[in-house]
Amino acid sequence: MNRLGAQGLQTDVRLTIEMIGALDKQVKAGKVSLEEAQEEVKVALLGKKDTNGKRPTNPLLKLGKHSFIFIINSAGVELAHPDFEGQNVWDIKTTDGVYSTQEIVKAANNGGGFVTYEWPLPNNQNVHVPKITYAEKDPYWNWIICAGAYLPDFNAGAYRVLYILLITLGISLFAGVIVILWFSKKLTKPILQVAHQAKLIARGDYTEEVIEITSNDEIGELVTNFTIMKENQKKAEEHIRQSEAFLQSITTHMGEGMVVIDTEGRLTFMNPEAEQLLGWLEEECLNQNLHDLIHRRKDGTTFPYEECPTSNSMKMGQVFRISEDWFLRKDGHLFPVSYATSPLFEEGIVTGSIIVFRDISMQKEVQERIEYMAFHDELTKLPNLRFLKEKLAKDMLIHHSFAVLILDINRFKQINEALGHAFGDLILQYVASRLKEQVPSHVFVGRLTGDEFAIIYPNLDQEELAAFCKIVQEQINKPMQVKHLLLNVSVTIGGSLYPNHGNDGDELLKHANIALMEASQQHIPYQMYKSSMDGKALDRLVLENDLHYALQKNELHLVYQPQFDILTGEIQGLEALLRWYHPKYGPISPVQFIPMAENTGLIIPIGEWVLRTACKQLKEWHVYGLSSLTIAVNLSSRQFYSQDLIDTVKEILLETGIPSKDLELEITESMMMNMEHASKTLQDLKKLGCKIAIDDFGTGYSSLHYLKHLPIDRLKIDKSFIKDLGENNQDDTIVSTIISMAQHLQLDVIAEGVETEEQKNILRKKQCTNVQGYLYSPPLAPQDFLQQWPQLLQKAKNLN
Repeated sequence: MNRLGAQGLQTDVRLTIEMIGALDKQVKAGKVSLEEAQEEVKVALLGKKDTNGKRPTNPLLKLGKHSFIFIINSAGVELAHPDFEGQNVWDIKTTDGVYSTQEIVKAANNGGGFVTYEWPLPNNQNVHVPKITYAEKDPYWNWIICAGAYLPDFNAGAYRVLYILLITLGISLFAGVIVILWFSKKLTKPILQVAHQAKLIARGDYTEEVIEITSNDEIGELVTNFTIMKENQKKAEEHIRQSEAFLQSITTHMGEGMVVIDTEGRLTFMNPEAEQLLGWLEEECLNQNLHDLIHRRKDGTTFPYEECPTSNSMKMGQVFRISEDWFLRKDGHLFPVSYATSPLFEEGIVTGSIIVFRDISMQKEVQERIEYMAFHDELTKLPNLRFLKEKLAKDMLIHHSFAVLILDINRFKQINEALGHAFGDLILQYVASRLKEQVPSHVFVGRLTGDEFAIIYPNLDQEELAAFCKIVQEQINKPMQVKHLLLNVSVTIGGSLYPNHGNDGDELLKHANIALMEASQQHIPYQMYKSSMDGKALDRLVLENDLHYALQKNELHLVYQPQFDILTGEIQGLEALLRWYHPKYGPISPVQFIPMAENTGLIIPIGEWVLRTACKQLKEWHVYGLSSLTIAVNLSSRQFYSQDLIDTVKEILLETGIPSKDLELEITESMMMNMEHASKTLQDLKKLGCKIAIDDFGTGYSSLHYLKHLPIDRLKIDKSFIKDLGENNQDDTIVSTIISMAQHLQLDVIAEGVETEEQKNILRKKQCTNVQGYLYSPPLAPQDFLQQWPQLLQKAKNLN
C-alpha cells in the first residue's frame, strides 16, 4: 500500500511537470506570458486565491482529504501553497527536529526524492502527525514541485483501488451467477472458468492463463472485466507484499530498537533490534506492561509510571525525545539509552505509543573519556591545570586553609635537549609516580605545564609544610633508572598559603610561582611566598625583557681569567666569561641572566657572539706577540644541540684566523647524556682541530662511560670541590679521584676557583698543575690583562 501511495505522489508531481512543459512551449511560442502561464499552473493545482490571499486545497488529489500539491523555489520561498504562499520557510523546524524545507530542496536537487517529517493536522494544530512529501525540480522554470500526504491518508488511494477491485469482483461474480441462471447452456464454459479462477484468486493463485473471449455480448464483457480485475488485484497484492517486505526490512535493519505499546503500556510489537538490546523475545513480552518490565532509574530503582515520558507522550499527543535514560535487560544488566516516544494515532485518536531507542553505552564511554582527557594530563595521568583550578575553587569553600605548592624539575630543559623529549617524558612519569606514592590520599597532586607539578595540601602549618617538602624532595632526589642511565633528578618548590597569600586560585598559583622563581634564583630547594617578592618578580621580568636588547645595545662584554701552570708560572691561556652591565641596575650576575638567556633561547645568538668576540680577542693577542695563549669558551646546552654549531665554529675560525688548536670549547657533563649526538658533535669539532674540556666535572651526569669513548682533552674540577679542600675529607677524596682518573686516561686536568695557597699546595701535591682562580688573578678586561701581564707573571713566580 505504501508503494501505491508513493507512486501516487510521484505521479501527481510528474503530471504537474508535464503540464508546466506544455505551458512553457506556449510561452516560448509567444502565445501566453510567463506570468500568466505560471498563474494558470497555480490555479490548476490549488485554485484561485480568495480575499485573504489563500488558495484552497485541491480536492482532485486522491491521497486523502488533507493532501495537496505545493511549489517552492531553491531558496525556500513558497510559490504556491494554501497557507504560506509568498513566505520564506527555509528555517522552519518541525516538532521532530527536521528542517523540512531544507530537506525537500535537497531531495529535489538530487533528482527527486521523499522526505518525512511531523506536521500539525489542518483541523487540529495541536496534533502533529507524520507526513511524507515527494519533491522533484521541473526542468523548465526550476520550480520544485511537491506532493505531500499525511501517513494516515497516505494509503487512501491504494485502498480505494483495492476496494474497487473487490467490489468489481463481487459484482462480476454476482453477474456471473445471474447469467448462468439465464444462459446456463450457452455460458457454461466461460462462467465456470471465471468461477474457477475466482476461487484460485481467493487463495492468491494467479497462475491460470487468461480466459478466452468467445463472444462480444455481455458474457464477453464479463470475461474482459474479470481479466482486468484479476490483473489489477494481482498488482495490488504484489504492491502490498512489497510494502510489507519493505516495512519488515526497515524495522528489522533500522539499527535501533523499536517497540509499540497500547494505552495501558502493554507491548504489541517489538523489532529484532529491540529483542537483541533488551534480551527479551517479542512473544515473551506481548501484552505485558513494558514500563514495569524495563524502565529504571540510574541507580536501578523503579521509575514511576506517572513521570514516564511515554505516558506523557500519549496524554499530551506530542513527541518526547530523551537524551539519556536507563533500561533493564532480561539478565538484570542496566544500560543507558536515548529514545524518542511518539503517540500512535488511529483516526485522530491516540491508541498507543511508538518508542524508538538506542544503546548509548559506547557514546557515554567516549564522552567520559573526552571529559577525562579534558581534565587530566595524558602523559602522567595526573589532573591538569583546568582540574586544578576547579579544585582550588572547591577547596576554598570547604577548607579554612591549605597550601599550594609548585614543583619544578631542575635542569629539565637540558635533559630534553640532550636526550630528547621521549626521554624527558619518562622522567616526568617517574616524578609523577613518586609524587603519587609519597603524598597522602587526601592531598591533591596534579601536573601544570612542562616540568611543573602542583600539590594542594590542606590544614598544614609552616613547620609541617617545610618538613613535607623536605620529604618529597628526598624521595624524588633518589637516583632514577631511566632506560640505560642512572640519573639524579631534583626539584625546586615554591608555595603559597590560602587565605594569607590570595583569595582565588589564579592569585595563589601566581604567588606560588613567584616563590618558585625566588627559590631558583637563590639556589635553595624550597621557598614560601612573601609579599616582598613581588618587586623582585617584576625586576626579573624587566631584566628578561631588557636582555633581548642587551646584545644590540652593547651592554654585554667579556672578561678573561688567566689559567696558570703552577710549576712554571706561565700563563697557558684564558677562559672567556660573559658579563652584563645594565644601564640602570649596573652589573647583573651571570647566575641571574644566563638562565634567562637559556629559557628564552637568547643563549644561541649570545653564545655565537661570545665565541666570535673571544676568538677575535685571541687573534689580537697573538698579533701583539702572545702567540702561546689559548682561549676557552663555554658552550650552552642549546648551542651544543644546535644543528649549525659545527658550521658556526668553522666560520668563526676562518673569519678570525686563529689556529683551531688554540680554541678550547667547554661543555658540561649533562650534555653527554645523549651519547649518540655528543659523540658525533665532538668528533666533528675534533676534526676542525678544536680541544674539548668538561666543565664543572663531578657535579652532573653520573656515568663516566663517555670519558673512555668521547674525544675529550681536559677535565675541569669544579670549584665546589676546591672550596673546602684541606678541610673536607670527602672533597679531598673526590679531587684525588678525578686527578688520578684523568692521569690514567691521559687527560689534562685543571682546577678552577683556587683562592688560597693551601688549596694550590694540595693540588700541586696531587699533581694537578693547571689552575685558575683569584689566588692568581680575577677575570680581567682585555686592556687590563695586557697592562698587568708582567705583574701576573711575577705573582705566579712568587707563588711557586
